[in-house]
Amino acid sequence: MLTIDITPFTSGVHHVELDPSADEAGLEPDTFKDVHVEATLQAHRDRILVHLRVTATAELTCDRTLRTYDQPLEGTYSVLFGPESMMGTENDNYDEVRPLDPTDKEVDVTDIVRDTIKLAIPQRRIAPGAENEAIQTTYGAPPEDEDTDTDEPVDPRWRKLQQLKDNNGSSES
Repeated sequence: MLTIDITPFTSGVHHVELDPSADEAGLEPDTFKDVHVEATLQAHRDRILVHLRVTATAELTCDRTLRTYDQPLEGTYSVLFGPESMMGTENDNYDEVRPLDPTDKEVDVTDIVRDTIKLAIPQRRIAPGAENEAIQTTYGAPPEDEDTDTDEPVDPRWRKLQQLKDNNGSSES
């Protein structure tokens, strides 16, 4: 769980830097590392506006070559922690406004950090240099040479079937 202690903050702008583990940020530890959070908090008497800048490194699999590579990620997000009156009605789902009770001593930013970094993962994952590599586009047996007999099957296991076909064809003539 990733929280920011708000008890020492008076009205004004405050800066907080966090270096949580991937586990603390709600991310997969085998995929994400070097998570860093820079938070700017604008505190007022009953609300706090939090601007987050999140960076991390993710181990991704290239869509083109299927090799793994490290990709630096960066994302930003802003959220307002305020009284219930700012939240809207029950049918409105505002992710940008979170409840803040006057007795709260900390704000939880775990899901915000997790979602921000996951949204920074590129849709098309291409490793550096993979765009220049040649990719095989033809599969299967190589084209037959013009000199070879087209009636002869490629696979020797089909010879018995070919003989049956030939015998059947010769009896009809």
